[in-house]
Amino acid sequence: MFVLLLAGCSSHPPSAAQFMNVKMKEGEFNNSFIVGGSLRRGDIYKGTSHIHEDYDDKEDIANSDLSLLFRYSHFVAGGSFENMSFRYIMGFRSQYIGLQGWGGMGSDKEDSPFSGGLMLIEEIPVCDEFKVGFSEYIANNGYPVDENLGGLGFLSTRTYNEFGFGAYFTYKNFSFEFRYGREIGEPRNRFYFMTNYAFFN
Repeated sequence: MFVLLLAGCSSHPPSAAQFMNVKMKEGEFNNSFIVGGSLRRGDIYKGTSHIHEDYDDKEDIANSDLSLLFRYSHFVAGGSFENMSFRYIMGFRSQYIGLQGWGGMGSDKEDSPFSGGLMLIEEIPVCDEFKVGFSEYIANNGYPVDENLGGLGFLSTRTYNEFGFGAYFTYKNFSFEFRYGREIGEPRNRFYFMTNYAFFN
């Protein structure tokens, strides 16, 4: 687990839809195992390519997402892997409002090694099985850097700050989510398309 925490891979905001979709059983824990993925478009960070001199770094356009979330009453906690990068997830949710926080750690010699963020979620239950929601977030995201240190590869993370908003729908255990993000301090816009399915829900 410690090695995974320092893996230095990508980090982006987790799903708002599946955070709100963990079912509740009165007086006991419930859990969801969530499988999904994300596709990013827009001003993705391309990085540089100096394999023999400096480093390779880029922000991938897609990633897998595996999460295990536990719920007791109105509290949700757990963890997830974005590709091989682990992050903790914790927050509060009611029938209509959710507050999700997440955080992880990579290795970086220049920026902060921590990535994470905070997300406010509003959900409208159209019926028991179909729900629509909206989210607003601020985050410190990361992308992997493969550095060439004297001929030895060393994986680390570079981070950037982003704010954004999104919308989603869930039908039973399936969700589809769209998100727009704007990098703080740079004129980069990202568009996220996410789909997830929850088991054990």
